[in-house]
Amino acid sequence: MRRREFCKLAAVKASLGAALPAFFDLRLLGEIPLGATSHEASAPWPARANYANNRAPLLSKKYVRLPLGAIHPEGWLHDQLTVQANGLTSHLGEIWDTARISAWKGDIGQHVTPECCTPRFIPRWLEGLTTLAGVLNNDHLKAIAHPYMQYILTVENPATVSPSLCAWSHVGRFLPDYYDSTGDARAIKLARRILDYADRVHESNDNTVLEPTRLGMLLSFGYWYYNLTGDSDVPTLLERCTKNCVEDWKNYFAHFPEDPKYFVHFPDLTTEKPNEPLDQWTRQGVDVNQAIQYPVQHYLMSKDVADKNSVIEGMLNLDKGYGQVGGRWSGDEWLANTDPTQGTELCDIEELLFSLEKNFEILGEPAFADRIEQLIYNSFPATCTADVWAHQYDQQANQVLVSVANRHWHGNDHTANIYGFSPNLECCLANMHSPWPRHVQSMWMATADAGLVAATYGPCHIRAKVADGSNVEITEQTDYPFSDRIRFAVHTEKPCSFPIYFRIPSWANRAELTISNESNPRHPQNGTFFKVDRVWKPGDIVTLNFKFKVRTENRKNNAVAIAWGPLYFVLRIGESFTSIPLDIPRSNNVVPAPPGCVNWQITPATEWNYALAIDRNNPQVTMIANKTTSMPFAQNGEPVKQPGANEFLPWQQDVPIVLKVKARQVPEWVMNGANAGEVPSSPVHTDSPETQIELIPYGCSRLRIAEFPTV
Repeated sequence: MRRREFCKLAAVKASLGAALPAFFDLRLLGEIPLGATSHEASAPWPARANYANNRAPLLSKKYVRLPLGAIHPEGWLHDQLTVQANGLTSHLGEIWDTARISAWKGDIGQHVTPECCTPRFIPRWLEGLTTLAGVLNNDHLKAIAHPYMQYILTVENPATVSPSLCAWSHVGRFLPDYYDSTGDARAIKLARRILDYADRVHESNDNTVLEPTRLGMLLSFGYWYYNLTGDSDVPTLLERCTKNCVEDWKNYFAHFPEDPKYFVHFPDLTTEKPNEPLDQWTRQGVDVNQAIQYPVQHYLMSKDVADKNSVIEGMLNLDKGYGQVGGRWSGDEWLANTDPTQGTELCDIEELLFSLEKNFEILGEPAFADRIEQLIYNSFPATCTADVWAHQYDQQANQVLVSVANRHWHGNDHTANIYGFSPNLECCLANMHSPWPRHVQSMWMATADAGLVAATYGPCHIRAKVADGSNVEITEQTDYPFSDRIRFAVHTEKPCSFPIYFRIPSWANRAELTISNESNPRHPQNGTFFKVDRVWKPGDIVTLNFKFKVRTENRKNNAVAIAWGPLYFVLRIGESFTSIPLDIPRSNNVVPAPPGCVNWQITPATEWNYALAIDRNNPQVTMIANKTTSMPFAQNGEPVKQPGANEFLPWQQDVPIVLKVKARQVPEWVMNGANAGEVPSSPVHTDSPETQIELIPYGCSRLRIAEFPTV
């Protein structure tokens, strides 16, 4: 197997850089070794830290997540999690037989066998449900999870519920959160039983027992168990169970642009090899997004820098071949290409967020946090309705019609594009519940020097221990990402010395930071962490003003995407919603859908085929800031179901930010079946008169153009 040191990746930068979308910070390559963009070289984690890091022989992580509940959402972010709590997350057990009658709460044999996918559904829902309950400290959500957890925690032999190790690994993923929330020591014992089960079956050839590409899932909760108990056999067990899986992914991430097995170039799946089974020469999107953490996790055990380097290479390669606006990769079900009408599965986005959160915690690179913000503030909210009662299986960057129709998917069916209860397959229905609460939980972390790091931004309140164990509370007041200003109010019990590290996003190249009453602002470098180490006093204030500028990104066919801060902006298209028949299988009978469950077809009510009349290097726009509402990603007029309502009513308020920009219509740019046609190569010629169009945040749109030609 080829192994290359990270400093030799300059050649990759030279060959890929010109074609890459600006998702991943290329300063991680070549001249700057991994870690140099963080605040300092990795420091040893003190033995008596406020928050424990890894036990030996594991390497220390760069940062340590705070216990569940230490970070509480406020402002619009609290509203968003409350919207979710009132939506499908709290009602799924009433509606969906897979949850209502389930082996995961003692109904043995129900909805778990014989195929390998169904057993994962309930653990995926419970991951979101338990984390959301802990973040909001919501007793109602805890009560919903209670019968499942009380049964699961008593299971001695995992195979009696489901033989699927992948399903049990999904249980393992949220046991740390459940333990933080409840203190129930049975969670620790169950983690051990799952690890022992993995050791028994990790060489199985039975697809209902084992999915070899996903064995790396064991690492995150296996480390958690080892750090709590010190059971000396666990590192060897994890190496034995996961090494082949990790090495396979490591090889894939590092080699697939060059090795013929993994593509000489990046093809279109339909035209390049139409007669070959997809699984023999490409990868399923959700597997790739889940696995982008495995070599980094394994690095803690192997100490081989080639492990972590392969992930950086892999992300560059994936961006080149499959990168989409909003930080995601196309995967409708299989990796596809960069065309803006290719789909991306909701599960892909959820799993990529989980992987990036883990990678950031371990390596501390700000580029991981940058992409987390792009995904959680663009791609994820866009694939759900604003009331979080419906979702898509596949979203598109240029999505001008939402309908039941055959599209250029690579494995998904004709329903995958609609917003509904369970389009295409129920996996996304189960997996849509964890990104928002997990994001809140990852916004702040502990540092080796007894301080804190602000990883990603949004309104929240944090309680943590710093310095010699002193308590600190920080209130983060902001409408970020709908604002570029953040105010941090620091409250300590007494004057206390400790550092706070503020992430300066790569797109904040004019940032200013002011501390309390200081008259001269600091000017931190973008793409780094800015350290403020001082004696903090009660009432101290830090103000971050990022001073974002509207910027452009070049896309396929010399198209352009528009961004401001972490947000991408898309054409506001008039949306006409029509509910279409929805049946939910319950006990093998079809019953009417309860209030809230709906399938939406959405057709355009205005024109969509515009070319932007802008200077790419200095785009001129008019920005209108509106109040961020209690449904932050809802458009004016969008039908939403509010708590207690039995019908959908039009939302009466507008999106938080609107950009007005000059454009010209391109009559020749027309539909291609159920999709927008290929974006015309820029510059385009059109005789249409110049007009003004509105762009809105990507996450607020159900119909959109995100990649535009220019005149």
